[in-house]
Amino acid sequence: MQNILFRLVVFLFFLSGTGLVNARDYRYIDSVMRVCPAQRTQSVENIGKYIKDKFSSDSDRLRAAYSWVAQHINYDIAKMHSGITYKHESEVVKQVLRTRKTVCFGYVVTLKAILENLGIKTVTVKGYTKQNGKIDEIPHAWCAVKHNGEWRLIDPTWSSGYYSSGKFHKRFNDKWFLVNPDRIISSHIPFDPVWQFSYFPLNSSEFYGETGADSISSRFFSYLDTINIIEKSSEKERLIAENRRIRSMGVNNSMISKHINDNVRYLEYIEHDANVSIFNEAVNLYNLAGSLYNKGSANDLKAARQKLNEASEIIDGIQTSDKDMSASIRDLKKMINRLKSQIEEML
Repeated sequence: MQNILFRLVVFLFFLSGTGLVNARDYRYIDSVMRVCPAQRTQSVENIGKYIKDKFSSDSDRLRAAYSWVAQHINYDIAKMHSGITYKHESEVVKQVLRTRKTVCFGYVVTLKAILENLGIKTVTVKGYTKQNGKIDEIPHAWCAVKHNGEWRLIDPTWSSGYYSSGKFHKRFNDKWFLVNPDRIISSHIPFDPVWQFSYFPLNSSEFYGETGADSISSRFFSYLDTINIIEKSSEKERLIAENRRIRSMGVNNSMISKHINDNVRYLEYIEHDANVSIFNEAVNLYNLAGSLYNKGSANDLKAARQKLNEASEIIDGIQTSDKDMSASIRDLKKMINRLKSQIEEML
C-alpha cells in the first residue's frame, strides 16, 4: 500500500512538473466557459458575474475570462486590413459582444474589460508580429497581465484560431496564454519597448533579424521604473514619452510610423478637447457676468466685471492652431470687451 502511495506521489509530482496538472485544471475551466449560457454574456458585467459565481481565485478567473473570449469570438476577416481601431473601447466591446466577431483590438479590449470587471489589471499592448520568419504586414494587439507577481502576455486573437486560404478557422489554442516575455518576443514585438518587459529590449532591426552597430547588451532599460512613471503620468505625458521611446528603437516600417502618427493625432485631440473645456469655462463666466449685469445694482455690476476679467484671463491662456477654435476665441473676446464697456458706463 505504501509503495502504491509512493508511486502516486511521484506520478503527481511528475505531472505538476510538466504542467499537465494545470492543463487538466484549465480543461475544466475551459469546459465551463465553453457552455456559458448566451443570456449570461450580453454584457461585461454579466460575464464577470458568471465567472465570479463559478470560480473564486484570481488565477481561475483570469483563465475563465481568457477562455470565454478565445472560444466564443471569431476573427472578422472582412476587417482584417482595417488596422487597430481607436474608437472608444467601451463602444468596441459592445459591438464585439453583439456580433461575436472582431479584429485583434476587439479581442484585447473585450478581454481587458472583463478582467478589469474581475479586478484584474490589464494592459493593452500594440505592436506587430512575425510568423515563419516573415514580418506580418498589419499591426497587432495583445494583453499584458501581472500574474503571481510576474508580467505575462496573452494573445486572445491567436488563441482563437488561425487564418488560412482566405478564411478564419476556429480552433482554440492556449499556447498564447500567460506567455513569458522572453518567449513571446520571438513572434510579437510591441511598438513601445517598455512592454517587452526586458532590461535589454530588442530594437526593430533586431526583430527583423538584422544586427545593428550597437550591442543589445549596451542598452540597459529600466522597464519597471518606466512602468511606474507611466502609471503616474497623464495621458498626454504618456503618449509623448511613448513616441520618444518608439523612435529611439528605430522606425523601419509603415506600421511603426502609423502608430507614431496616430499618437500625434490623439495628442492633438486631447489638446483640442482640453481647450474646448477651458473655452466653455470662459463662456460660463461670461454668461454669469451677463446675468449679474441684468440685475443692475452697483455690487452686481462689479461682480460681473470681475467675472469678465476671469473669463479674459482664461481664454488668453488658450494656445491653439485650430482655426475654428481661434475664431471662437476672437468672438468671445469681442463680446467680453463689449460687456465690459457697458458695465463701465453704468458704474
